[in-house]
Amino acid sequence: MKQTIKKLKQPQRVYKLFARDLQAFALVLLLFSCGESANSPLTLPSLPEEIQVDGRVDEAAWERGWVLEGLVSPWPKEKNIDQTTFSAFVSPRYFNFSFEVRDNSITTVAFQDESSVEQEDRVELFFSSDTTLERYYCIEIDPNGNVLDYSAAYYREFDPTWDFSSKELATRITDTGYLVEGKISLKELNELGISFPFYLGIFRADFAPAGNEAVTWFSWKRPDSPTPDFHIPSAFGETVRME
Repeated sequence: MKQTIKKLKQPQRVYKLFARDLQAFALVLLLFSCGESANSPLTLPSLPEEIQVDGRVDEAAWERGWVLEGLVSPWPKEKNIDQTTFSAFVSPRYFNFSFEVRDNSITTVAFQDESSVEQEDRVELFFSSDTTLERYYCIEIDPNGNVLDYSAAYYREFDPTWDFSSKELATRITDTGYLVEGKISLKELNELGISFPFYLGIFRADFAPAGNEAVTWFSWKRPDSPTPDFHIPSAFGETVRME
């Protein structure tokens, strides 16, 4: 009888070992898929409603947008921590975006012209039809809503006279930093050759307080450059539309 019981228990032990190994394998697959997510395209949901750009981001649509928590600081090697929340979605007429920036030392200068924005804390979006960067389009927005927008060609051939004609923007200083909300018409983007899928750069500049010229650069992707540079193909990520 003891021998019979032993033979019956053996398959059960094998089954338990198999189940344990299967669970471990599933966990490895889950971790692997999470690791791959950093290289996945930015997938923008298509939502039916249009928003009012008022710097509040309290419409229900924002709760269903694509959300990125935190940007990376490749220089110097991610020693700086960023808590920016970037959100985006597509409505019938617009590419909609927002940045909620954590910053306890907002740095700005008196605005004289668009070049003033280059000396300030700001958020940035770059749009390109592909990774050749043969022609791409940039908008940089400071905490007060001042804008530097321009077109460019690889490498660093800038046209500062060019502007987005359909941009709508609102900014607000918050208790923890600042918020930027905006939208750009899909019609204008399409006329520029920016249609899905396209490539997007998402960036932030954080300047030290006045009197200190130090600046920390943050990016959605890790550009393949030893020094700060967002005007290269590796700084852009593929962006697709989810119908």
